[in-house]
Amino acid sequence: MKEEETERILNLVTPPPSGEAPIPFHHLVEAAKAALPENMPTDPSRILVGIDLDGTLLLPTGTSERVRSTIRAAQKAGLHTVIATGRSLEATTPVLQQIDKTNGWAICSNGAITAHITPSPEKITISTLDFFDPRPLIDRVSAHIPHAIFGVEVPGMFLISEEFPPGELIEAHTIVPIEELREHHAIKVVIRAPDMRKTDFDSLLSAIGVPDTWECSVGWTSWADILPLGVTKASALQRLATQLGVPPSGTVAIGDGTNDIPMIRWANFGVVMGGACADIKAEGDHVTGAVENDGAAAVIQALLEHCGITNRAE
Repeated sequence: MKEEETERILNLVTPPPSGEAPIPFHHLVEAAKAALPENMPTDPSRILVGIDLDGTLLLPTGTSERVRSTIRAAQKAGLHTVIATGRSLEATTPVLQQIDKTNGWAICSNGAITAHITPSPEKITISTLDFFDPRPLIDRVSAHIPHAIFGVEVPGMFLISEEFPPGELIEAHTIVPIEELREHHAIKVVIRAPDMRKTDFDSLLSAIGVPDTWECSVGWTSWADILPLGVTKASALQRLATQLGVPPSGTVAIGDGTNDIPMIRWANFGVVMGGACADIKAEGDHVTGAVENDGAAAVIQALLEHCGITNRAE
């Protein structure tokens, strides 16, 4: 993919920096090492780290060299670094190249898709792909938010009820009548209400029972990702950990958003980024630095040093 296209993808969907004051990287590493659970394995092949992308590894300008070098070191050591994102597979793959994550596993669409990436030959194999019937959801939300815009993720693209605000939906998409939208099996459904405040949007979805019936995560705008109950980043990571022989003690998760809460709760070591809101920080075992301070890289570095691997770039 061309460099300018990769930058376009990053800039359109990644939140701005948090404004956290600079923190020396070695301070973040030492804090993470001190916070590691006592039963964390020292064999890197027995550790799996689920890592969010936007607001965790990615700034609007991309990733830092420290993030890229730390992920390369983790891959070389045999530590399982697994990207776990709300992005579709199509919006994830160019970012994997940008962060030098060219092999291993990625969880996309908040847990609905698990894919394996191999660099030579370059290949992406989907191992898990979950679908659900979006009709009850679309009908319920339409009755209470008649101006809502819907996006139904299907393999390779989105079907949408009308155009999203400029730059928000980066995947290939086609506008179809909502009656047709209802009839497609969905990987994920996006609900967008551009004229509503995020707090009002979130409250209304709760009032009409959406989070009680489906997995519902609201981002930093009035945008909600919806999946069936039980389909989360955590469910996909658990399935992968079992497959890879990683024990519960070796599970780590790093994120900053509401869609990261299930995996932060699931992990033996749940880490929240410093740029996250207070409610999400309260869910973690540890709070690292914000994305602009390479907080996620500091946690991975701490795990490497816990395993006796030193490669720190200050």
